[in-house]
Amino acid sequence: MAYHLTLAAPQRKHNICVLVKKHIHKILKGNNYCPEYEISGYPLHFKRTKAIWHNQHYNDFGLERIFRLCLSSLMFIYPGILVETLFNSKTYVNRKLAAEFYVVFKTLFPLLVLYYGWYTNTFVYYLNIYLLSETYIYLFSKIFLAEHHSQTSNKRTLLLLIFNFIELGLAFAVIYTAGNYLNAPINNTVDAIYFSFVTSATVGYGDFHPITQIGKLITLAQILCSISFIVLFFNFFSGANNQASEKKN
Repeated sequence: MAYHLTLAAPQRKHNICVLVKKHIHKILKGNNYCPEYEISGYPLHFKRTKAIWHNQHYNDFGLERIFRLCLSSLMFIYPGILVETLFNSKTYVNRKLAAEFYVVFKTLFPLLVLYYGWYTNTFVYYLNIYLLSETYIYLFSKIFLAEHHSQTSNKRTLLLLIFNFIELGLAFAVIYTAGNYLNAPINNTVDAIYFSFVTSATVGYGDFHPITQIGKLITLAQILCSISFIVLFFNFFSGANNQASEKKN
């Protein structure tokens, strides 16, 4: 009898794990069918960059063409494409879920840096800036490389953009906390996040403001990032409305 009891406990644990895994799978993936890409990651992005070079999707020239080429080339140095490459053998849904988890990680990373005071570590500080610059490059790619994102649903894009905007505010909060750029020292995480999002909203209540040249440049950079997000949101909604109108017609 004791032998059977010892076997029953591991079996119950296994059944619970299988059930939990099944429900997580159901929550994350549902039952929707999604098309598959033939390639993804670095091979796909190289193909897209080559298409820009040969004017296969864009009838561009001059500054616009140079900007598209630079933008597409810069994306090679960031982890976003690496994540897709690592999940290249997986299904379309798994690759997209991996990308979403990466976006969530990038959003939580500066919050963890602020909470645990890791901004004093030089590597962590510059890693925060590196990930922030990737988000900024991604933001411009949504505007100027729309062909790269044609398979993404509008609602999913909007949701990820919200995460990107939150990440932007938190990442700049890390930068403000790590340096003495403001008229008063930032002594807690709330003040850092508060000033960063007030700057993103271009409100400016006056309780905190930059007093150094570097601080003013950082603030200007954040305002430009915020304006870019506003432009992208308008571009997104106008594109979604146009698609809806075309479907009705």
